[in-house]
Amino acid sequence: MALPEYSIRLPVSQLQLGMYVCELDRPWAGTPFLFQGFPIQSVQDLRTLRDTCEFVWVDRRQSHSVTPLAANLPAGDQTRTYAIDYREAVKATEPVWRDARAVSMRMLDAVRFGQELDVSEVRRAVGACVESVLKHPAASLWLARIKQRDHYTAEHCLRVSLYAIALGKALGMLPLELEELGVCGMLHDVGKIKVPDEILNKPGRLTDEEFLIMQAHTTYGWQLLMGNSEVPPAAVDVAHTHHERVDGKGYPRQLPAQRIPFKAKIIAVVDAYDAITSDRPYSEGRSSLEALRVLFEARGTQFDETVVLAFIQLIGVYPPGEIVELSTGEVGIIIGFDAGSKLKPRVLIVLDTSKQPRPEQVLDLARNPLDQQGRLISVRAVKPSGAYGIDIDAYRAQGLVVPV
Repeated sequence: MALPEYSIRLPVSQLQLGMYVCELDRPWAGTPFLFQGFPIQSVQDLRTLRDTCEFVWVDRRQSHSVTPLAANLPAGDQTRTYAIDYREAVKATEPVWRDARAVSMRMLDAVRFGQELDVSEVRRAVGACVESVLKHPAASLWLARIKQRDHYTAEHCLRVSLYAIALGKALGMLPLELEELGVCGMLHDVGKIKVPDEILNKPGRLTDEEFLIMQAHTTYGWQLLMGNSEVPPAAVDVAHTHHERVDGKGYPRQLPAQRIPFKAKIIAVVDAYDAITSDRPYSEGRSSLEALRVLFEARGTQFDETVVLAFIQLIGVYPPGEIVELSTGEVGIIIGFDAGSKLKPRVLIVLDTSKQPRPEQVLDLARNPLDQQGRLISVRAVKPSGAYGIDIDAYRAQGLVVPV
């Protein structure tokens, strides 16, 4: 068997999207693959390879994997970082987001009306989300900032799925694990369909009795998903345990940290982040920075510390799409930052010092710009979504440029 000079042997568990498979551990005849040599283009390709082979050979020169094969490349080869126009990233990503949103809404409607949950449709939508996050992570997380209060639960499930996939990737999970994690995110709150709307959407503080009913959504979700043999066991566990705490004071079973599944620990963190940053009937959404502060302070008690720190690293102090007020009093939207300059982002200034619309201007704080008094311009405050009437989604649609 003659193999390309730059091929390497990998177990199927280590394969990534974009890798070029040039040889199998068995004859091509009799396998599901039509061509003798192909790029891995989807999660389904990964699943088929896992089901068919134990290991394969990958041609490094024809591969464009998300996780570069840097350790195996000849000395002197450099991993290149690409940036693409945000408009093109969203053009590819937004249909995936909208399809997954529709699936999430149909999923909850099915539960609401006592119909069978279409798990294969959820898997399909989540698989597309995994590919989207791997190919266009920044654009995918930008889309996670789209929020409509009327569809909170459905969109919340989708956002938790997207955040979980991105965090799982940062924690080193492989695509098939990310798919299962994404399904866990989509299904984690299905039990809330059984919670009365007057409790779920109550604008004031819940009574002790109402809070117990709200807490029961974890048990409702567990019961609903247990009755469907197509639901991954991990998703059943996550629905039941995503409100357990590592200090043993969570609900519904007060589990100790070692008995809480790792995927549930991930969902717990991203679930809390999305809830804190979203407008709810009883509270306005807070800024990303404030949400990360809450998570950081609760590490080791409510949340797993390793997961919290990885999520903070993923989101960053100034994530793209965040509204900030500068030291000059002007207001802008963070549109990205250079590697190594996360504390000095690029800002699209949209409001003047009087908080009135002004001609848009990009200001790169990494270049240490000065104000009229000769002082360095910096971020004074991070504001919640919608601050000063700024519609992030409208600017997103215009095609902001962000790093990928």
